[in-house]
Amino acid sequence: MLKAYRSARLMLAQLVLAMLPCWAQAADPVEDRQRAALAGHYYLEGADDAGSELVLEPDGRFQWSLSYGLMVESASGLWNVGGNGIVLSVQNPAGDQPVFSFDQVVAWTPDAQKRLDEFAAERQDALIEEACGYLKTYQSGFEYAELVAASLSAATPVDRAGRSAAEASLAPALAALEQSRLALEATAAQTKPKAWQAPPLSNAAAVAAGEAAAGAAAAGADDGGAEQNGMPQDGIFEDGALEEHQVAADIAVRTYLQRFEQAAALHAKAGRAMPKQPAPRFDRERCLDPAAKADGRGGYAVVIGDPQRGYRAQGIGVEFVYSDGRSERTETSPGGWALAVQRPGVRLAQAILQPADRPRETLALDESRGRIFAIRLDTAAAMPASFEQLILTQDDGDLIAPRIPGRYVRH
Repeated sequence: MLKAYRSARLMLAQLVLAMLPCWAQAADPVEDRQRAALAGHYYLEGADDAGSELVLEPDGRFQWSLSYGLMVESASGLWNVGGNGIVLSVQNPAGDQPVFSFDQVVAWTPDAQKRLDEFAAERQDALIEEACGYLKTYQSGFEYAELVAASLSAATPVDRAGRSAAEASLAPALAALEQSRLALEATAAQTKPKAWQAPPLSNAAAVAAGEAAAGAAAAGADDGGAEQNGMPQDGIFEDGALEEHQVAADIAVRTYLQRFEQAAALHAKAGRAMPKQPAPRFDRERCLDPAAKADGRGGYAVVIGDPQRGYRAQGIGVEFVYSDGRSERTETSPGGWALAVQRPGVRLAQAILQPADRPRETLALDESRGRIFAIRLDTAAAMPASFEQLILTQDDGDLIAPRIPGRYVRH
């Protein structure tokens, strides 16, 4: 009876031990000695297009990283000896763990200004074309029209009858083109640009606006619908007039481009080169909302990366929030930079960071300390590991991983 009881206890103990994870069984002095013999800092050798490091701590923890091109993978967890190799078991961090933190804040530099100048020019062009959509229509349409004109002059066969008819139509076609140019300029000058952004209401202002809108809607119902949805009818007409002007300018652009292509086709049939025509003149600065203008004093930069791995993070969404509530969205470049302009009368308040497949994080920014904010990215937390368990085999003191060229050599 006693012998059977002891045998049952032994079997139960063996079963419990087998169910424990490998690192929980590490109390065995033999395994401790085996880990001590393998612990160290390993570097991947023999892989020209990749770099990798593996740190095996004597206490059973590991850190691993692999970089190729602009991509970086990393993992951490626990390791143990298994057969003729070692087993890496990843411990994924909690999903709600922050991945961004401040590294340092530095003053504005000439290199940052050079980056900003290029960014600010592209930003201004984009804002102008967004406010006056007909400018974008003209830019893309005129490039296409020039290509069409060049292809016609090179490919259109010339015959005497067609040449005579085309020559007779050249003057009227050029006159119609000039007339459409002047009409386009006049229409564009009368077109009101779209506003850039309306600053968000404060909570108190939002409540007051909501109450006013509700009261206006009720009064409108009593008046037989003089107002709808809290919006005065004259406000709707103003929005409608704005849209109508934008559409009219867009139609004027398309008319001009059509006349240009017609004139080019006639010149090709007549065997003549299309004479250089004066381009429509637009007041592009008029399309830029004053609230969106940069004040020229410089700007702000967020630089995101993992300094321990020498890695800069590309494609991180960044929303710069100003003190007036307006914001601008961009994403980090291959070098990890994201830029924003300074605007008159406001300061930068926050940066909202959006990594892929993770919750966004908000960092408060204090520009009195500097305007270049170096932000540390915890790559292990931000990027899920490419494996849950990795078995490396030993070969003459080196470690070899499946599907990874080369071998890990201890230094």
